[in-house]
Amino acid sequence: MQNIATITFHYDPIEDRILLVGNFNNNQPRCDFWLTRNITLKLLGALSALVQKTSSHIASAPSEHQSGLAQFEHEQAQMNMQLQPEPQLRKKGAPGLLFKVDVSHQGQRYQVRFYEHGNDEAIAQAQLTHSELHQVLSLLHRGALELDWGVDKHLFDPQTPASALQ
Repeated sequence: MQNIATITFHYDPIEDRILLVGNFNNNQPRCDFWLTRNITLKLLGALSALVQKTSSHIASAPSEHQSGLAQFEHEQAQMNMQLQPEPQLRKKGAPGLLFKVDVSHQGQRYQVRFYEHGNDEAIAQAQLTHSELHQVLSLLHRGALELDWGVDKHLFDPQTPASALQ
């Protein structure tokens, strides 16, 4: 199984898919997966529920404030994200079709395993912190918005106003 140290996303409106590229520019073996609308929407729901459930700050908050706190935590992770413009995405061959993602949580880390269509064994895995999982979730959400897949603008709290100052 291949370890993924960096994850890059490319939103392809022609394919109507998101391309997840593992290890794009870090001198490790690269692996590419297509994420369809179906799996992306499932991941958005499952991962957003997981980060809410595994965050000690959110779990200890009153239930009526949990989604707002999750949105705040999510926005904090987005601000800490170090985005680097990538050069033109080089073709590597045909990306695999991602059909399953397993995420397990232990301590302060998440182990994410990627399964390609037709394989029972995980092809690749990544170890992520809570903040990094939020960042991956943010990039998936951004892709779903860009590809117009019908997701809410605010991932955790659709009631959040567009601006705090009115």
